[in-house]
Parts: sequence; C-alpha cells; structure tokens
Amino acid sequence: MFASAVAFLLSELADFAVYTPLQSRSLCGAVLASSLIGLLPTVFSSCGWPSAASTSSPADPGQASWMVLLALPFIH
Repeated sequence: MFASAVAFLLSELADFAVYTPLQSRSLCGAVLASSLIGLLPTVFSSCGWPSAASTSSPADPGQASWMVLLALPFIH
C-alpha cells in the first residue's frame, strides 16, 4: 500500500511538472504528455506485480491511452 501511495504521489508530481510548462504553448501537447507520464505507474504495476495492478488501478494502460487519444480532438 505504501509503494502504491508513493507511485501515485510521484506520478502526480511528474504530471504537474510536465503539464504546467507545456499548457501555455500547446494545450493538446500538454494533455498528451502529462497523460503519458501519469500512466507510468499503471504500466509498471501491470507489468511486474499482477496482484498490485488488480487492486491499485482497475484501468488497463491501453484503455486509458485510447481514451486520451480520443479526447484530444475535443480539447483542440
């Protein structure tokens, strides 16, 4: 549980660090980049620890990626 909380905190900080500087230049680029950074804990948990993946993140990284890509035209 501690590792999951740390992974969540790190992903949120990385997401913030990527999104904030990019949003003034390109909102779509900022959304895409921060979403990919935010998906890293999901990818790591689903690759290495199947039991952790089933409890910490119900979404599959592929599903989340497709949803971000489908949302980009609406954001643009």
